[in-house]
Amino acid sequence: MRLKIKNLPKWVWVFLPTLLFVLAWEPIGFTPLLFVSFIPFFVIAKTEIQASKWKYYGQLYLALLGWNISVTWWVYFASDVGSIVMIILNSLFMLVPFIVFRLFKNREFSNSHFLLFSLGWILYEYGHHRWDLSWPWLCLGNGFSGMVGLIQWYEFTGTLGGTLWVLFANWFFFNWINSGNLKWIKYNIITFCCLMALSILLYSTTSINKGDKINVTVLQPSFDPWTEKFVRNPVDMTMEMIDSSKSNISSKTNWILWPETSLVSNIDIDNKDADIQINLIYNYLLNTKDSLNNISFPNLQVLTGINGIQYYKTNVKPNRSARKSKYEDNLYYNLYNSALCLASNNPSTFYHKSKLVPGTEQLPFIQTFPILENLALTLDENSSTGSLGISDSAFSLGNKYPVAPIICYESIYGDYIRGYLKNGATWLGIITNDAWWHNTPGHKQHFSYAKLRAIEFRKWVARSANTGTSGFIDPLGKSYNETKWYEKCAVSKEIHSNSIKTVYYYLGDLGFIAAYIGLLALTFLLFRNRI
Repeated sequence: MRLKIKNLPKWVWVFLPTLLFVLAWEPIGFTPLLFVSFIPFFVIAKTEIQASKWKYYGQLYLALLGWNISVTWWVYFASDVGSIVMIILNSLFMLVPFIVFRLFKNREFSNSHFLLFSLGWILYEYGHHRWDLSWPWLCLGNGFSGMVGLIQWYEFTGTLGGTLWVLFANWFFFNWINSGNLKWIKYNIITFCCLMALSILLYSTTSINKGDKINVTVLQPSFDPWTEKFVRNPVDMTMEMIDSSKSNISSKTNWILWPETSLVSNIDIDNKDADIQINLIYNYLLNTKDSLNNISFPNLQVLTGINGIQYYKTNVKPNRSARKSKYEDNLYYNLYNSALCLASNNPSTFYHKSKLVPGTEQLPFIQTFPILENLALTLDENSSTGSLGISDSAFSLGNKYPVAPIICYESIYGDYIRGYLKNGATWLGIITNDAWWHNTPGHKQHFSYAKLRAIEFRKWVARSANTGTSGFIDPLGKSYNETKWYEKCAVSKEIHSNSIKTVYYYLGDLGFIAAYIGLLALTFLLFRNRI
């Protein structure tokens, strides 16, 4: 039966995405709503295609704004002004693909226009992962993190494959309610059955036990970042984490993960052996025997988050993110959000977070607009505002069973994580501090996104959060030992370190987009008179 969409008030279509997306996304996670949540955007685009630009884009913007607010409102607790700017801009960026429909406003709202729109949308998501204002939290493919049994085929496509499924499913349903023709329902049923069959096949044939067994412990210290973590004596907190670690590991433990910025005082990158926090870890955890239980930890490696600093004695700025000291004319320095790997018989190694949060960890476009760079250089030396230093590429840490040292926000960048694996990582270690957002959907969404990375690369994931959700995820996306909010604890599990290489590992997002462009070109060539 045909639904006369023009008879419904416009405000219904503008408001619907707010409701549908918040119900479909984690933590509510009624995922099937993703297959109809985009319909309101198509309705607005079709009904307002002949209207003025202000009316066309204005209604779409309000609908997109509602989606952004309903799913990511929790960012407000970390940064009130920053969250407002982020939500306003992200909704604006989402308008870009809808230009495609507007370009053909004097023609029929056709399948060919939708195919061009779908390409525009995945190109938008691809670009939004890679520029200075990156905020890919609402990539449509991320919405399936609450029902990973549907998307085992992400090992071929990554999240962009999920994005296309959402777009096509919504387009089929939109055409059904617009025309009443049941063929559009058949298309959805066929697509769903094919993808489900593939997921079931992959789920039943993928082993979570491939590779070497390793014993991993993740610590959740649950220090309040507002009143404790950056106020309390760092030595006291380090000793508390050491004590908690020692009571939860054994002589068979291979790795222990501490959260992002566990060592809070700035550690001199070039003189790290003199730092008291690092020496405490060596003296009380790595190089000693537990005299009470007569246990030593000969195989233990520690991955911990730190605040780092590096000094440069020079009159010339050494790199883009370096800042000039306000105390010495010939002194520059870099600040880092880093992962540090420690082991008793090997030198310590660093990885500096490279996917930085816009506004709080980097000033966008400082190369294009030097005035922003000048602003960063005037900030106080102890401030983390401005642009942090980064590593040149993603790489693994550790000598045996090397880990991908993924820091916080980086875990939502599937294509970027390929770099860790191409440089030797055999499992994924995520260290994060989600407490900034309080007990809101933020930390739950962040944990669920890690399931997508596990499927894309068929790797085990160990996740250590300051608080929020710590735990483990297997290569099928199933989670284990999930911790509770503000629970001080450490949890351990035997996982597997493997060298599996998926199709997505080889192709990444760019390979998938190239394949889709090729398929579109073939479709237009063979069926140009039918679409």
